[in-house]
Formats: sequence, C-alpha cells, structure tokens
Amino acid sequence: MPADIASRGNSRFARLRIRPHWRYWHYALVAVGCVLVLVLLAASRTHSRFGVEAVHAVQDSKARVARLDQVLLTMADAETSVRGYLLTKSDIYLETYRESEARIGPLLAEMEKDFAPGALDRDEFEVLKGLIALKREHMARGVASGRLTDPVTPGQAGPGKAFMDQIRLSITVLREHRAAIDDRLIHEYLVRFDDMQNAVTVLALGALGLIIALFGVQQRQTVLRARIAELLEHKNTELESIVEQRTRDLSNLASYLTNAREEERGRLAREMHDELGALLTAAKMDAGWLLRSLGPTTTQDIRDRFKRLIETIGSGITVKRRIIDDLRPPLLQGLGLVEALRALADDFSHEVKVEALLPDPDPAPAEDQALALFRIAQEAFTNIRKYARASNVELGLQLENGELQLWIRDDGTGFDTESPMLNRHGLAGMKHRVQMFGGSLDVISHPGKGCYIEARMPLRPQAS
Repeated sequence: MPADIASRGNSRFARLRIRPHWRYWHYALVAVGCVLVLVLLAASRTHSRFGVEAVHAVQDSKARVARLDQVLLTMADAETSVRGYLLTKSDIYLETYRESEARIGPLLAEMEKDFAPGALDRDEFEVLKGLIALKREHMARGVASGRLTDPVTPGQAGPGKAFMDQIRLSITVLREHRAAIDDRLIHEYLVRFDDMQNAVTVLALGALGLIIALFGVQQRQTVLRARIAELLEHKNTELESIVEQRTRDLSNLASYLTNAREEERGRLAREMHDELGALLTAAKMDAGWLLRSLGPTTTQDIRDRFKRLIETIGSGITVKRRIIDDLRPPLLQGLGLVEALRALADDFSHEVKVEALLPDPDPAPAEDQALALFRIAQEAFTNIRKYARASNVELGLQLENGELQLWIRDDGTGFDTESPMLNRHGLAGMKHRVQMFGGSLDVISHPGKGCYIEARMPLRPQAS
C-alpha cells in the first residue's frame, strides 16, 4: 500500500509538473499562428505584387500592340481616302485622310516611349517610322497632283502598295518581338509562382489558383473579344464590298440606260427627220400640185378639202419638228447650251413668266455634258408645268472656278423632300446625270414655299 500510495503520489506529482508546460502551448500556438498569418500575409502581398506586375505587363503589352494596330489602321484609312479622292475627285474623301494625318503624329510620339533608345526592337521601329514617312509623302504627292502616281503596268505593284506591304511587315515583326517578350515575362512570373508554392500553405495555393484562374479567364475573354472583333471586321468588310459592288453595278446600269435612251432618241429623231419629214413634205407638195391642177369645173367643196389637207400636213410637219426638238434639241448641237436653254425658257414663257440668267459667251461644255444639263432643266420645267402651279420661274447658268452651276427656282406649291409618298424618279434621274460627271445635285423645297434645284459639276470642255 505505501508503495502504491507513493506511486500514485509520484504520478500525480509528475502530472502536476507537466501541467505548467501545457499552459504555454496555447501561447505557442498563437505565436505560430501569428507567424503563419504573417507569413501568409507576406506571401499574399508578395503574390499580389507579382500578380499586379503580371497584369500591368499584359496591359502594357496590349496597349503597345493596340498602338501598332492603330498605326496600321490609320495608314490604311488614309490610303483608302486618298484613292477615293483620286478616283472621284470629291473633297469629301479627304476628310478621313486629314484626320489620319492629324492622328499619326501623336501615335508615333506615344510609341517612342514603347521603343525607347537601346531597346531590342528600336531599330525595327526606326524602319517603321521611315516607311510611314515615305508613305505619307507619297500620298501627299498624289493629293497635290490629283492623279494616281502608282504605275499601271499589269503585274507590277506601285510604290504606294509596296510601302503599305513593308509597313505591315514591319508591324508584324514588332508584334512578334512583343509576343516573344511577353512569353519570356510570363515564363518568369510562372517560375516565381512555382517558388511561392513551396513556401505557402493550402490557402496560399488556393489564392494562387484563383488568381491563375481569373488570369486565364481574362486572357480567354481577351482572345474571344479579339476574335469577335476580327469576325465583325471581316463581315463588315465583306458587306461593304458587296454594297460597293452593287452600287457600282446599279450606277453602271443607270448610266447605260441613260446613254441608251439618248442614243435611241437621237436615232428616232434622225429617222423622223429623214424619212417621216420627207414623206410629209412630199405629201404636202403633191397635195398642192393636185390643188393647182384642178379644173375650173371642180367644186369649191373639193378645193376647200384640199386646202385643209395641205394645212393638216403642215400641222403634221410642225408636230414632227416639235417631237424631234424634244428628242434631240437641234439648238444644242448647232448653237450650244446657252441658246438651247434660252429657247427652252422662251418656249416655257408662254405659260409662266421665266427669267433667264444665262452667261455670254457660252462656256462650251462637252456635248454629253451639255445634253445632261439641258435634260435637267427640261425635267425641272416639266415638273413645274405638271405640279408646281408657279407664277415665276428663274433659270440660271454660270461658270465659277471651273465648275458649271445650273439652277432652277420657282415660287410654286413646293413639296416635302422627305415625304415617302414623293415620286422621286425625276429627281433620281437628275441626280444620276449629275453624278455621271462627278457633280452634285441639291434640292431645297418646302410645302407652299416653292422649289430650288441646283446642279454643280466640273466643266468638261469640248474636244478640240
């Protein structure tokens, strides 16, 4: 018993001696926990810093690539604008060219920071700047001269296309350099992340996995957005190409129909003048001869009928002449545009008061251009006669700065130019005739306030 008591006493004592050590374990756990928290916090902050650096690097890379793409797009817009201007001679196409010229300088200035002196791809950037300068100089010469400077020999590319091809190639090289740098940076950050994984807890690994997942989603979204933008751009380009082709086809068809109609009018006018005119003249002469050949026994009724026949044939000849004049105005070919317009105004003045403001001398446009202007005035007078109920009409023609300006103004009922019920065939015909010569047509009208039609086109002189 005493031994057992002693043994139990020693055991209790031993437990008493251990308990003071257990009292410090929670402090140790708190300390370890604090250390772990501090380590995790430091690791989290370091990880966050690495993540921020990676994101900034990606964003900086995307910004640089975007600036390269913007430079290429700006140059392509400028080239398209210049070619549109040179093909149509319309100043409206130069707006995009001027805007591109205003943007390209600041863009290159920003890219100077992207490719600082001493950078690996600085030399390639200098090559790109030189190519852009040559291309801009080439486009400026084209705009100044007003003609295409590229050679037209089949199978050969002009300097403009060569410059653009070299610019695209240089930008591709810079983008590849940028992609290689990005790959290297990403590799470095991945190595750091791997090193961090050996020093952090499951929480740090989870946080790292979350960041990597978010980063992957962001990259995937970026790729998807780029792909969608590429597809949209491709579709837009395809649709624009289709619209342009359809527009050209319709314009060519309208030009063909207009020319065919004028040729048919001229053919009918010649046939009526040569054949019908000869028949009517012969019939009138025969009727006159028969009237003179009638004997004294012929009754007065027969003589009166012959006289009416001669008058009817004469009226037919007059109608024939008026139809021929409408089909192919003889004054237009014989005396010019001004006299033809004056005769048109004089003929219309029997119905409405017409004030003709015509130049002297005649500006002498080409025959097809003079015919187009005459048809515009003729169509305008026809519309005034049918619909306007005008009291005063003004017809004007002038040559200013190498541009012919024809206008017709009336004080009639007018119309709403935006009305869907408006019959636009006549106006569409006028507009197409003007566009055939690189001009423009303006129609200004309001209900109850008359109408003003103005056609402008560059003068195309008669061939000497």
